[in-house]
Amino acid sequence: MISNFYKAHYLFKMMSLFLVLYSQVVISQTTPVGTLEGIVLDGSNDMALQDAVVKIIELNTYDVTDKNGIFDFKSIPFGNYNIEISFVGYKTTITSIRMDQEINKGLIVHLFTLPFETSTVVVTGLHTTTKFDDMNEFINVLKGKELQRELGLTLASTLKNETGLAIRSMGPAPARPVIRGLGSDRIAITEDGIQTTDLSATSPDHAVSVEPFTIDRIEVIRGPKVLLNNSTTMGGVVNIIRDEIPKEIPGKFSGNAGFYGESVNTGYLGGGVAQLPLGKFVLRAEATTRNAKDLRTPIGTLDNSDISTDNLSAGISFIDNWGFTGLSIREFKSDYGVPGGFVGAHPNGVDISMLKRQINGKINYQINSESFENIEFQLSRDYYKHTEYERADIIGAQFVIYNLRGSLDIANKKIGFLDFGTSGISFEARDFNIGGYVFTPPTKSLKLSTYSFQSFELNDFSFESGFRISYDEFNPDDSNPSTNNELIIDRKFFSYSLSLSTLYSINKTISLGININKTSRVPTIEELYSEGPHLAAYSYEIGNQNLESESGFGAELFSYIKNDNLFLMLTVFRNDFSYFIIPRNTGKINSQTLLPIYQTEGVSAIFYGVESYLEFKLLEYFTFSNTLSFTYGNFKESGNPLPQIPPLKNIIQVKYLNGNFITGVSTEIAAAQNRVDLFETSTAGYAVFSAFIQYSIETGSLIHNISLNGDNLFNKEYRNHLSRVKVIMPEAGINFKLSYRLYF
Repeated sequence: MISNFYKAHYLFKMMSLFLVLYSQVVISQTTPVGTLEGIVLDGSNDMALQDAVVKIIELNTYDVTDKNGIFDFKSIPFGNYNIEISFVGYKTTITSIRMDQEINKGLIVHLFTLPFETSTVVVTGLHTTTKFDDMNEFINVLKGKELQRELGLTLASTLKNETGLAIRSMGPAPARPVIRGLGSDRIAITEDGIQTTDLSATSPDHAVSVEPFTIDRIEVIRGPKVLLNNSTTMGGVVNIIRDEIPKEIPGKFSGNAGFYGESVNTGYLGGGVAQLPLGKFVLRAEATTRNAKDLRTPIGTLDNSDISTDNLSAGISFIDNWGFTGLSIREFKSDYGVPGGFVGAHPNGVDISMLKRQINGKINYQINSESFENIEFQLSRDYYKHTEYERADIIGAQFVIYNLRGSLDIANKKIGFLDFGTSGISFEARDFNIGGYVFTPPTKSLKLSTYSFQSFELNDFSFESGFRISYDEFNPDDSNPSTNNELIIDRKFFSYSLSLSTLYSINKTISLGININKTSRVPTIEELYSEGPHLAAYSYEIGNQNLESESGFGAELFSYIKNDNLFLMLTVFRNDFSYFIIPRNTGKINSQTLLPIYQTEGVSAIFYGVESYLEFKLLEYFTFSNTLSFTYGNFKESGNPLPQIPPLKNIIQVKYLNGNFITGVSTEIAAAQNRVDLFETSTAGYAVFSAFIQYSIETGSLIHNISLNGDNLFNKEYRNHLSRVKVIMPEAGINFKLSYRLYF
């Protein structure tokens, strides 16, 4: 009986197997089959994702992408299918396809780290993701496609749509970011964590020595992390990431190349970046050249606003299990014009020639102990020369800087209640020489600093904290016969800054936080010792060698809501300076140069404001976003408005995103700014409209990314309140920008 049962069961299994095989043969003979091939890419930077899982849902068939992000399925019957693509740390995506030919190629699938087409904050040197990083993932960073879309003539114009940022300018070339109404060196600009050497923080006619086309991503860092690079906690750090000294060995020769052009100034740029692995060595090289003519506005051309820039860089790294070490060399050369032609300005404007040569060295050693992750030493040597020409044969001002900067950082893991962080020491020695008709004495300066940033969690609370302690000394050359100061004194400063942030998670969707900080800033050489005309800046500048260190306390409350279809962040801040260093228009005119006199002084000041960022899905492929920034600044004693405070700004955008195609429209709305300092010009409100289209194409192992933007589409006449040129010309008129990038 039992024996007969097993025989029947065995016979049933054999018949079932035969029927399955027979049905497959019949299907293969009656239903056409084909091959499906595609590629899976990171949606923010078009880099291939290896080991992504690709599943044909209806057939329950799987494949895994190779090192080039490629997957392929053989013998797939013709028909309609849903493809599910998943990868650790990325949002799973389902896309529909139709198999209707023997070979189906060209399917491009983009995966994103979050539900929206946006970027992730990456803090250099720290690899652990915190709740703070999660909060900031939607704001303050540009990279990949978004960076290419927002690309502008300068770093500041590239960042102009970020929350809380404005642009200080004196023509298109010398533009610099302003955060919450704070500019100068309260906003540090770093490249791969190394502070940029130029004079852009000292005067509005000085340009930033950064080429944005070859940037991988841009981070705007605020809060305690700022203290790893800068002492001004109420400002921020704009960190440019290039990985000029490579940290990893690529699988093959790779890089990108492309061009950029815009119509409003007949500007163009061409350039590229490449990496070549040679065993444990990696070679990296980049080159760009940029040219732009005078800017066209709705009412005419802004004369002497042209720019020509050349940028070259080479780097080499040796990478092994213990870490890496490397060296990079960069030369940045730019010739640009500063407009003139109004009261206090040079009649024909001023031409500026800028040259920077920089050598960077870095050693990163992996400790991999229970308490420490790595130790990193880096050293930079800079030569910077900046010449201002009144005419081709007359030098109005010349600045030469020799700068040596170094740091030693150690990254820790779990130590007591601390989860991870970075601590270190740094130094900077600067030799600042001045020539031409400038009466600031040549000065040598030295800065020594120690700092730490730490992150930890207690139950539902997350904490970030940091401190920075600095010693600065300035030694001017009091024998310089060109100075107008009768007695020049050496200055020494001890300063410290503190910052603490905490974030409380009410649930998985809603979090609340607070940041409190004590800030300090040592006055610059120009703020201490200037005495004389600065023709390119349209001013006669008088420093104050008795200045104290800038000091203040700040606080901000923030909250955010995040789920699969919504992100909302709201911040309210108040920054109270007991001593705020500021150059003010005195209303007087220097009788010899006929330039307005600006006197540097220390005052008490207060800033407060609101920032918000909203992004949510309207439909399956549509996203709506809104960015609002508002800053209110007063002199505390008089209650009068501070100068150069940006007006309320609101940016509204609707975007359509479907696979490798993105398009959208946006509106920038700014209120009038009538709260102005003495001798400052008010500005009217405005609204300007823009649109963009972006598309990615795969051809073999190459990725093509094309972006077309239309800015100020209705040729609106409007003025940037932070521009000194606003009294003679508005901002740029209608402008079309075309950018093409080839990834290989």
